[in-house]
Amino acid sequence: MAKTKLEFSRGELIAEKYEVIDLLDESPLGPTYRVKHQKSGKFVRLTMLRPEVAGAEQKDAVIAAFKSARAFVHKNLMKVGELGDHEGVAYYTMEDFEGSTLRELLQEYKIAGTQFATKEAAQVIIAILEALQAAHDSGIVLRALRPEYVLVNVRFTGPRQANFVARIKLVGTAFWNLVPNGTLAEDEFTRGEAQYLAPELKSFEPVATPRSDVYSAGVMFYEMLTGTAPIGTFQQPTKLRPDLPRHINDIVELALANSPEDRYRTASDLVADIQRIFREPDIAAEEERKPLVTPLWWGLAALAVLAVAVILYQMRPDPVEEARTADASLRAMAVEQQQLPSLEEVAAILAKHPPNMIYIPTGPYVAGRMHSEEDAPAFEPLAKLREVDGFIIDAFEYPNLKGALPAYGVTYAEAEANCTAAGKRLCTADEWEKACKGPGNTVYSYGDFYDPEFCGEGLEDRGYPAGSRPECRSRWGVFDISGSFREWTMTAPQEKETRRIVKGGVRHNPQRGTRCSFFTDESTGFKDGSMSFRCCRDPDAPPAPAPTPEPGPETPEGGPE
Repeated sequence: MAKTKLEFSRGELIAEKYEVIDLLDESPLGPTYRVKHQKSGKFVRLTMLRPEVAGAEQKDAVIAAFKSARAFVHKNLMKVGELGDHEGVAYYTMEDFEGSTLRELLQEYKIAGTQFATKEAAQVIIAILEALQAAHDSGIVLRALRPEYVLVNVRFTGPRQANFVARIKLVGTAFWNLVPNGTLAEDEFTRGEAQYLAPELKSFEPVATPRSDVYSAGVMFYEMLTGTAPIGTFQQPTKLRPDLPRHINDIVELALANSPEDRYRTASDLVADIQRIFREPDIAAEEERKPLVTPLWWGLAALAVLAVAVILYQMRPDPVEEARTADASLRAMAVEQQQLPSLEEVAAILAKHPPNMIYIPTGPYVAGRMHSEEDAPAFEPLAKLREVDGFIIDAFEYPNLKGALPAYGVTYAEAEANCTAAGKRLCTADEWEKACKGPGNTVYSYGDFYDPEFCGEGLEDRGYPAGSRPECRSRWGVFDISGSFREWTMTAPQEKETRRIVKGGVRHNPQRGTRCSFFTDESTGFKDGSMSFRCCRDPDAPPAPAPTPEPGPETPEGGPE
C-alpha cells in the first residue's frame, strides 16, 4: 500500500493545480499550506485532511462537514472554497487572509514588552465570540479554539495612528466536527502549552457544548490581558495587572468555571458582560484615574521641573556619543581577546569535520543589543562581553547544502534528531549569535545597518535556496543567518525546560527581527512553516558518519574575513 502523503515542499503540486508556497500550520485536522492556483494565479489556504479524520469510512461525514461549512457565512469565519482529493487524501480550501495568528500577535506584544489595552483585547475577543455564536446557531461547536486557529489583521487609524482596529477570522469551522475529542486532548498535551480545551472535553465521557467554546475564549481573553495563560489555579487578572477594571475578574471567573453549568450560557452572554466594562460608569471609571493634584499645583510643579530640566540639560553629557563609545570599546576588547588561528590551522581543524562547516574560534563576543541601538527591544540584555569556546557550525541551514532548499516546518525534537544523525548537535544560542555577528560584532550578519536587499524582507521572503544570496552571510562565512527561516537552538530559557530559544527573523518586523541579538522562545513541540535549524560540532568531536553524496554543494572558505 502506498504511503499517504501529507507533507509537501515549496513548488510541489497538489491535485495538479495548486502550487505549494508555504507551510502555515499543523493541526489535528492536518497540515495547512498557502498555495497558488495554477490557472487563476489566486492564493488560497489548503488543508490536507489526515486519513484518521477523513478516511474512506468518514466520507459521508466529510461531505456533510463541507456542506455545513459552505451553508453559513459570517464576516469572522473563513470562507470555504472546494473539497477535493489528492492521491486518495481529501483536502479543502479556504480564502487567503493577510494577517498573523493570535499566537504570533501575543508573541509580538511579549517581545515588545507591551500589553493589550483592555479595549484592544475586548475588541478581539468580542469578534471571536460573535463568530462562535454564528457557528453555535448553525449547530457547530469548534472545541479546538486556540490562538493558532485565530487569524488577526491589525491596523492603526485616526490621529497619531492611535486607534486599534482588528479583523478576525476563525479557521476550521465545521471540519472540527471530524476530529475525535480524544485526539484534541492528545494534541493539547503534546503541545505542552496552555490548556485551551475545556475540562469536560478531557473526561472519559466528553460532551461538547457551546459552553466548551466559551471556556476556550475565556482562556484567550485572560492571556491577552495578562500576557500569560491561566493554567491550574490562576490568579485574578487584576493581581497581575492592577490597571484592569475589577469587573474583569468576574468575567474571567464565569468564563473559566470548571463546570459548564457555571459558565456563560452562550457566547453572546459573554459579549454582553464584556461590553458592560465600557458602558457602565462605575466600571469604566476605573480606567480613568482622577488627578492627584489640582491644575494650579500641576502648573507650579511643571515650572519647577522645567527649571531643573534646563540646568540638567546644560550639564548633561551627549548620550549618543556615550553609547557609541561604549559599543566601540566592547568591540575593541572582543577583537583584542579573540584567539584567531591561522588559515592553515583552520584548514587542519575543518579537515576532521564534515564539509560545509565553519570554525569559530575561542574568545569573547559582544552579546546582546548595542548601547547605540535605539529601536532594539528592551527585553534583550544590554551589550556585554561573553566568552564562548571554539565550535564548528554549518555554513547553511539544514541539510547544509548550497543551492538546496532548507528543511522547514520542524519541531525541536526533529531538528535535534537530524543533527544527531549527522554526528552533530544543535547550536547554543550564544554560538548562533557569535556566528551571526562575525569577528566585528555587527548588528546584522552583514553590517550595522538594515538592508532588505541583502537577505530579503525577513520571513516574507523565506524559502530561497541556501547560499543564493552572497551578501547574506556573516564575516565568519555563515550564510542566511540574518534572513530566511527562524532557527532552533539547544538553549532553554530560564526555568522553562519545555521551551527553547529560537534565533532569526520575525515575519512582521524584519528590521528588528533579523538582528543577530534578537530571539524568541517556543515550546519544544511547536511546529510551523517558519522553523528551520542548522547544526554545530565541538572541535574535538569524533568523526561524523560519512554523508550521502549530493551534487552541487560548495565548501565555503573557513576563515574570517
